[in-house]
Amino acid sequence: MKKTALLLGSALMLGASPYSFAAGDIAAGKQLHDDANCMRCHAAQPYNPTKTDTYEKLVKAVSFCNTNLNTGWFDDEVEQVAAYLNDAFYKLKK
Repeated sequence: MKKTALLLGSALMLGASPYSFAAGDIAAGKQLHDDANCMRCHAAQPYNPTKTDTYEKLVKAVSFCNTNLNTGWFDDEVEQVAAYLNDAFYKLKK
C-alpha cells in the first residue's frame, strides 16, 4: 500500500507545473503588484497577452521588472505576481 501511494505521489509531482497557481499565491501577487505600483508604468501600455503568450514568458517579464525596478522580490514572489497577472489579464493555460 505504501509503495502504491509513493508511486502515485511521484507521478503527480512529475506532471506538476514548476509554477504555483494556488489562490493564496494570486492574492499575495496582487498585493505585491499593488504595493510596487506596477500600474505607474503599465497604465500607458497595459499588459499585452499577445506579446507574452506563455506562462514562462510572463514569469520572465515579471522578473525583468523586478530586477530593473529593484522591487526586491524573491523568486516565489515573482511567481506570485505572475500568477496574479495571469489570473487577471493573461488567462494563459496552466
